[in-house]
Amino acid sequence: MMTISNSRQYQIGVIIILFLSSFIAPVIFLYPVQELFFRPKESYFFDPFFTAYIILMVVMIMLAVTLLVNFLVEPKTKKRMIIQRGLVGTSFIIAGAFIFLCINNYQFIDTKGLHMNHLFSLQEDYISWEDIVKVEQTIVEKNGVSAPEKLIFSLQDGSTIELSFSGKLSSAKQFINKELSTYGLRIENKYSET
Repeated sequence: MMTISNSRQYQIGVIIILFLSSFIAPVIFLYPVQELFFRPKESYFFDPFFTAYIILMVVMIMLAVTLLVNFLVEPKTKKRMIIQRGLVGTSFIIAGAFIFLCINNYQFIDTKGLHMNHLFSLQEDYISWEDIVKVEQTIVEKNGVSAPEKLIFSLQDGSTIELSFSGKLSSAKQFINKELSTYGLRIENKYSET
């Protein structure tokens, strides 16, 4: 049978593990989970938004803080204990909702076009290759070396979509060029100062 002191030791262990893992777990688990559920086989590029990592980290830290407050505050009456448990339960439900939204926050490029699911959206935004009128690759010079910074897709409605360059996007650039050439477009270089 578990005693109260053992229960409190387990709570401290969970708080410490949750706090420490909040810095590591989003980086390790977010991409594989998203890839498992959302990445189509024919995609050229798939990546979560950076904000998904940050928000997942903050949610895990807030859970650790909630559990720590729950550990430190000992209710004197049964009514206060019910309120405290209700607040902890509610914070776990809210954290679960944010974790779901983080997992559902991704972007990918395939043969059909660009697909993005933003943080507070449950529906994927889709931009067809036909809707793109211009693609620019901004190039910045840092310490005498020129490097691509981002791809900017200009759409027919006048809006733009910017994707920061990463290793994944860089390796997909040849496939993006191939799709653009079908519509008579190509990636244009645009030099900018840092």
